[in-house]
Amino acid sequence: MDKKFVQERISRIRNAHGISARKLSLELGQSTEYINQIENGKSLPSLEGLFNFCDYFKISLGEFFDESVNFPIEYAKIIEELNKMDKLAIDSVYELLKLINRH
Repeated sequence: MDKKFVQERISRIRNAHGISARKLSLELGQSTEYINQIENGKSLPSLEGLFNFCDYFKISLGEFFDESVNFPIEYAKIIEELNKMDKLAIDSVYELLKLINRH
């Protein structure tokens, strides 16, 4: 994991929510160029800035840094829905996922 990972992760999460870099910067209480500077590799967020980013999108730092998950926001939503299901429903979803991934 490196600086590029943080840049790309912030960009991917922001874009997945359809929020501009400028608007997100302001929502996080930063200058209008804050997110652009991070995404363009000119700076890195502080630890507090990263906490604020994760809080804003309702993900944990663990989810942010989990390299095995390409879309942490979507993944968290799916897990939330799976947690509402019984075993039979989860087994059905699993079988469906296997079918989808074969194609």
